[in-house]
Amino acid sequence: MKYSKTKFMIFLTISIQKKAVSNLLRNSKFQVLICATGIFLFVSNVLATADTRAMGQVNKHLRIDGELMGSYELWDFFRPQPAINNNNSYDLWVLRARLGALLTTSIVDAYAQAQYIGLYDLPNDSVAVPGGPLGLGAGYFHANHQSTNVHDIFLKQGFLNFKLDAAGLHGASIKLGRFAFADGLEYKSGVAKFDAIKHRRIGQRLIGGFNAIYVGRSFDGFSAVYDQPAFNWTISGLRPTQGALSVEGQKQIDDINLIYTAFTVKKDTFIPGVEGRLFYINYDDDRDTQVVDNRSLDARPRLSEEKIDLHTVGGHLLSLQQLGSGSIDSLLWGAYQFGRWTNQDHQAWAISAEVGYQWTHLPYKPWLRAIYYQSSGDGNAGDNKHKTFFSLVPSGRIFAKFPFFDQMNIRDAFLEMIVTPTEKSQVNINLHHLTLTNANDLLYRGLGASTKSGAFGYAGQLSGGSNDVGQLVDISFLYTFNKQISMRLYYGRAFGGSVIKNNFKGKNNANSFWADFSLSF
Repeated sequence: MKYSKTKFMIFLTISIQKKAVSNLLRNSKFQVLICATGIFLFVSNVLATADTRAMGQVNKHLRIDGELMGSYELWDFFRPQPAINNNNSYDLWVLRARLGALLTTSIVDAYAQAQYIGLYDLPNDSVAVPGGPLGLGAGYFHANHQSTNVHDIFLKQGFLNFKLDAAGLHGASIKLGRFAFADGLEYKSGVAKFDAIKHRRIGQRLIGGFNAIYVGRSFDGFSAVYDQPAFNWTISGLRPTQGALSVEGQKQIDDINLIYTAFTVKKDTFIPGVEGRLFYINYDDDRDTQVVDNRSLDARPRLSEEKIDLHTVGGHLLSLQQLGSGSIDSLLWGAYQFGRWTNQDHQAWAISAEVGYQWTHLPYKPWLRAIYYQSSGDGNAGDNKHKTFFSLVPSGRIFAKFPFFDQMNIRDAFLEMIVTPTEKSQVNINLHHLTLTNANDLLYRGLGASTKSGAFGYAGQLSGGSNDVGQLVDISFLYTFNKQISMRLYYGRAFGGSVIKNNFKGKNNANSFWADFSLSF
């Protein structure tokens, strides 16, 4: 009898999966995706054999660069019940094009870059009440005047970079205008693996505009750099532009002011294979929006009345060493915050400790890493002290590819396995266990400020007295045809714990899939 039941369950499971696959294949959007993927693979294989490195080099002083990126996302988010506008299952399309011109001289470099961004087929019924946006598609819809198809063209970057070597300050430069900025990536060591860890696990954790947010985020202001063989010292004054979720990226968010400085001791300077950085950030925000924290809605001031003025000090140590037949890497990152959170005193912290080992002589070069990240939460909403770590204006999707959580009031313990089947491909598998640091605080999600007014940039949901957020399994695949052409696939499966179940009673597991391609020159 048990054997018959087992066979029946296997048959039922296979039948359901076959039906799901059949329905997916009949979906016209999926058919378009398959066709587009086939065309892209054909074109990519043709271009991969061409020398595209010199395509944009007009002469020794002028270079034209560009990018074309397309993406398809499929969301199957958690669902609150009862609620209105609780459509948790939808797909969307993204198209982005960039064109820039770089003029290089011995005294000054000048760069201008325009961007087109289009978001299509956004859901108009996925901002649940109660529940909030059900996935990024709903967030895009809400941030773009509740339109299902939005697009814009704007100045992504436009700056002058003055080189001060002629003035006797070798390695010194001052950049003025609108430019991309990423904390923690002040210089490159030239060692591919070392720089890859910095890019994935350090850079843009607190300030950034990563491309996976599609619209991106630029910064207006200045950045002064003094770069020497042993160290790098960077001082910047910044105002973020709109972006992230809003396609209106031309506008500056002039009510947010950032001061950033970092002193980085470069790899191998004092200890072979080791880099160290100390940094300071001042974040000042008095937008016309209401803060999000664990107080009641009536008790939360508007930032135009009681602003946020935070100081963040921190640093990191990154090491990469040869050990046996492979290499061992380790990372320690930490930050402490103090200042004013509207009408409350603010004290908070965050840490990340990581270690990994790669067997470079084995097939597929397996690389296993263990990561523990924790940020402080607030345990008492009524004590006039705010203790939730605030992640400023980060590239949040780097650290949460499936962004139903972020870096605030969270413990994220996970294992990461990276394998390299071929020289051009890489598979990354993460197994996350997520808990709240403090159950009296909220489960936060968001990507930081994206508009001058309106949404705060982060949302929060009550924990229901539990710490258990759940588990996340995510798998990503990268194929690089050459330095100009690449393709990525991602799938994430979230298994909601008690916190998710308390907020999403209709459906407490979720799926996210996206596929994109990028062509640049």
